Amino acid sequence: MTKWIGTLAFGAVMALAASACQDGVGNTDLVDEAALRADVALVAADAMFEDLSLMQEPPVLALMAAGPELAGAEGGGTGTKAKQVTFFDQDGKVQDSYDRLATASMAVVWDFTRAAEQTFWSASVTRHREMTITGLLGEEAEHTWNGTGNGVVARSRHPEGGVVRTYDMTSDVVIADVVKGLPRADNPYPKSGTITRHIKAVVSKDGTVVGERDLTATITFNGSQFATVTVGADTWQVDLSQGGLRGIFRKKG
Repeated sequence: MTKWIGTLAFGAVMALAASACQDGVGNTDLVDEAALRADVALVAADAMFEDLSLMQEPPVLALMAAGPELAGAEGGGTGTKAKQVTFFDQDGKVQDSYDRLATASMAVVWDFTRAAEQTFWSASVTRHREMTITGLLGEEAEHTWNGTGNGVVARSRHPEGGVVRTYDMTSDVVIADVVKGLPRADNPYPKSGTITRHIKAVVSKDGTVVGERDLTATITFNGSQFATVTVGADTWQVDLSQGGLRGIFRKKG
């Protein structure tokens, strides 16, 4: 029988399945490697939900380009967002505005900050994205998103009973061929593609740095409501239908 794990218990349960230390420095006795991988997966999933929230349809992006700077934040907490949208024709020339028939692609730059405050996780988050959407010409059956970005998750706290794991994380992200089918009502989840984050985590205990680790978190989409999150040798599933970290994870294997 498959057991689904609520996010509140995510770090605690994942820590039970340890394997393979990550490359890094510090006292390995003071770094819970399995819990670290689980916490990195959680942070990567949080960022993924932000990525998906930015992948709006062209008319919506066009309205964003014409409107004021955005305020607010996804995934809980408070924050601010700023954006820049550019339109291109099929020859790669910049257009003054979105044209439903002539716009071939769009580029979106996002910058946002957020203070995440949840029962199982809190942090100060800063992220930057540069993304493109293609497949806009002709009879549109799907749109493809690609992009890069970076982020800082400072003072990331993950309570587990009487223990609080604390990290400072910096990351680079590659969004590769994330395909979203049309119409969206019939294709609510990405059909394919990956989002890969290379994360450097500085681990602290009682205010003292006890180790540094470099990890890679890869999220893979397959058209279903469940995306796969892989960190090292560990793999989880995250329920995209929840729209955020209030969702549930399942440890695979």
